[in-house]
Amino acid sequence: MDPPRPYSFKEDITWAVKLILIVVWMTIPMWVIILRSLPPKFSVQLKDATGLDIPPTHDDRPISTVFNFTLHAANQRPTDRCYRNGDAIVRYSGYTIAWGQTPAFCLGTKDARDVRVVAWADGVSLPRPVRERMAADWLAGAVDLEVDVRLFRDDDGSARPVWMSCKLKAGGAQPPGATWCTIFALQNWASDFAPAYLMQYISNIV
Repeated sequence: MDPPRPYSFKEDITWAVKLILIVVWMTIPMWVIILRSLPPKFSVQLKDATGLDIPPTHDDRPISTVFNFTLHAANQRPTDRCYRNGDAIVRYSGYTIAWGQTPAFCLGTKDARDVRVVAWADGVSLPRPVRERMAADWLAGAVDLEVDVRLFRDDDGSARPVWMSCKLKAGGAQPPGATWCTIFALQNWASDFAPAYLMQYISNIV
């Protein structure tokens, strides 16, 4: 009877390395699918804003606002992505102060483009404390705004919306670059490779 082989730490390390390499090799197709299915990235940059510097008057008459900003879209996918008309809402401290429509646009493979968006409102009524704070923030050069954008897919027949929330700062010097938006749409990832029943479940919980 042959004596048992002595324990070899080197053989254990070799076996573990081989196992890791096998796992990595087997998961390469999954990572390729995920990377090829990355959703587009969006960012915003404010060009100009009017109507935020008006302090409240004795009669608290409504204000009118206009915002011009650029929605930068970058397609990371190897296929085209198109959106039909959507909408954008500008908020300050939770109050809607402007709204507008986004134009239809398409992104080619690994393409990027700037989409001009104009949001405005004529006759916005805000509580006096909010008006006073907004005017003070404008003088300080730091009016923090929230921009909610909703885009509708127009290239797959589903017309499902893509929601995103963006941050802007009005007044004073503008940052040199765009501000990235947060996208609230699990469908951007899952819809490309998940079955229909799973997509229906995701749509019900988000």
